[in-house]
Amino acid sequence: MMRLFYAIKLPQEFQAPLEAAQRGLRGNWRAVRPDQLHITLAFLPDVPESVSRLLISRGTKVGQQFAPFTVRLRGTGYFPNEGSPRVWFVKADGEPLAELSAALQHDLDLPFDPKPFKAHVTLARKKGPAPRVPPITFDLEWEVRSFALIHSTLHKSGPEYRTLSTFRLRGGSSEPGEQPASSDTSPPEEA
Repeated sequence: MMRLFYAIKLPQEFQAPLEAAQRGLRGNWRAVRPDQLHITLAFLPDVPESVSRLLISRGTKVGQQFAPFTVRLRGTGYFPNEGSPRVWFVKADGEPLAELSAALQHDLDLPFDPKPFKAHVTLARKKGPAPRVPPITFDLEWEVRSFALIHSTLHKSGPEYRTLSTFRLRGGSSEPGEQPASSDTSPPEEA
C-alpha cells in the first residue's frame, strides 16, 4: 500500500523566508523540511501501488485543462483551530487551486482524504505541549506551471517524499529541476 498525494511544489527561493519563520518555533513543534514544503491538492493515505498508473494518467489529463495561474502566500494560521492547534500553516490564495483539487478527484472511486480542501503550506506539526506561534505575514507569489504526484513514506525521523511524476499545466513548462510526466509508470530509481 502507498501514501500518495498531488501537490504544487514551492519555488526554491521561498525556502529561505519560510525556514526563517520556522526558526521561531519553540517546544514540541516539528518543522517541515524546507525542501518538502508544498500545497497538497489531494491526498490518498492508503492505496495499492497499481493505482499510481491511474493517478499519473489523471494528472496528465487534468494538467492540460488548466492554464498556468498565480498563487500567493500570505498570513499564517492553525488547524484545526487557534484554540487547539496541531498544525501551523501559511495560507495560499489562488483561484484555480480548489478547482484543480476537485478535477483531480472527480469521478475516481478512491479513498481521498475527505476533509474539505483548504489551500495551505504546512510549516510545522505539534507533537506535544508547545507555545502558540505569533502570526506572521508573508507576501510571496509565483506562477504555478506544474504540479506533481508524490509518494510519501513515513519514518520516525519524518516523511520521505519521492516524486513519481510531474504534470505541466496547459501551455506551461516544468518548474526548474523537475521532469515532465512521461508514459513510463514504473517508479523512479532511488538515488
